[in-house]
Amino acid sequence: MPPPATQLPPMRHARRLISEPDQFGDAVSGMSLTVEFQRRQLRPSQVEQFQTPEWGLDFGEAHVKTSVRGVLPGGWASLCFVRGPGGSTWNGQSAEPGTLCGVPPGEELDGHTAPGFGWLTVALPPATWARCRSLAGLDDRSFQRLSACRMPAHILARIERQVLATHRVLCGASSKPGDAAFAVRAASGLALDLATTTCELAGRMPPPHDSLRNRIRLGRRAEAWMRDHLADAIRVPDVCLALGVSRRELEYAFRATFDQSPRDFLHALRLNAIRRALLRANDAQTPVLHIALDYGITHQGRFAAEYRALFGEPPSATVRR
Repeated sequence: MPPPATQLPPMRHARRLISEPDQFGDAVSGMSLTVEFQRRQLRPSQVEQFQTPEWGLDFGEAHVKTSVRGVLPGGWASLCFVRGPGGSTWNGQSAEPGTLCGVPPGEELDGHTAPGFGWLTVALPPATWARCRSLAGLDDRSFQRLSACRMPAHILARIERQVLATHRVLCGASSKPGDAAFAVRAASGLALDLATTTCELAGRMPPPHDSLRNRIRLGRRAEAWMRDHLADAIRVPDVCLALGVSRRELEYAFRATFDQSPRDFLHALRLNAIRRALLRANDAQTPVLHIALDYGITHQGRFAAEYRALFGEPPSATVRR
């Protein structure tokens, strides 16, 4: 149960717009995310966060196709209620609107979001996570991998009503401090209910096929190798030869893990790395070509056009900004 009113922890509330990939870094409470834009963002994304030491609730909308990777701190767990209209894929599992995704402690999150992806994430400390597993009848060895469970219609309708009501209460508490205690209690109840429901649904699911897990492992290995060799003007055949896999195997792995071809993923990875370098440049006169060459770009004219198509501005404008 939530603690008595006299012991309720203070609540932090923050709302912000997101226009850069790195601004997604803390969009899920307690998790450090690495986000790459895969398509141009047509309007800013946004996130609204409510946090106490006992939980974190994040309401967000992403209006851009992204690849996402992150991991929770030791012992903490996270779950995501996918609200749509855009869907997502996490660790190879499709997560359309109406899906509850559970990320157990220590599990790495790896996937992508489509434009219009809406979410509510809940971060939970170890004691609360253990309580939710117990309520769902799961032992300590259960729920060791990410799960993505589509909710039955009657559960989805109940959860959606509870989420909307809790969000209204939380927003009201920001302008009426006297309502904070009620808001914290409502949010604590929502977090516990969502986590327990996630555990119950996950407990009924069969384990994922070995072939899917192997493809995700290969996708992650390939991504790590790409990041380590961005300065070498690598191409997809180089990745295949380095990892000892066929082009077809790599294609299947990237479709399962990132919903993209290896070529498109590598291209977006390189452009996102260049953008970060341009934003860090201390001198507005820094030659863009020098930075682009550092990340394996060999065709300057095509690079500028592709950069503008992804980020909505030429590289020179990013440096000046």
